[in-house]
Amino acid sequence: MIRPLLLLAALILPLSAMAQSETRLRVSETGSVAVPPDELIASLRIEARADTAAEAQEQVNRAMAAALTAARAVPGARVTNGQYAARTDRDKQEVIAQQSLNLRGPEALVALVGRLQADGLLLDQISWQLSPAAARQGRDDATRAAIRSVQERGAAIARDLGLRVSAMRDLYVEAAPEGQPMMMSARAASATAPSVTAEDITVTARVTADLLLRR
Repeated sequence: MIRPLLLLAALILPLSAMAQSETRLRVSETGSVAVPPDELIASLRIEARADTAAEAQEQVNRAMAAALTAARAVPGARVTNGQYAARTDRDKQEVIAQQSLNLRGPEALVALVGRLQADGLLLDQISWQLSPAAARQGRDDATRAAIRSVQERGAAIARDLGLRVSAMRDLYVEAAPEGQPMMMSARAASATAPSVTAEDITVTARVTADLLLRR
């Protein structure tokens, strides 16, 4: 039994020495990329005034039907209508009815918004944002940039210590939500399409890695 035990000890000692010679280093870095927004979102409002609730609702329904038809004719446009609401203006003795129209889609929506404003719809908000596909690609690119930064920083620290990176044991990725889209608000009806500048949106990702350093 002595010889097998000696052999086992001979195997364990180098492994123990190897473990003691390893240094574990945790590095965190953030990567970011600027992504051009590719999706426009707009919120408009139909407002009608009439002597009775029925008349006001009829005006809103007619305007909404025309707006939906125009929006659905734009390729790639997605349109939804919001909740209908009505109230009474007691000073003017009239009913005010409102309903929102929400648009999402390509740049062609800018011209559509201008036409809808010319038809009497009120523009509450318009902005650019990233589509799901563009946001996903941005997160992937930001993650790759963060990983490269982790590798470069880990290698630099290892060199300063007279060591080298031998392995990456664990990797944690945290992708931050994309930056807030550029907003523009308007309320006055206009026959001219609104001017909306598409500014790049910054997408970031943070990567944390556990690195093993050896001589």
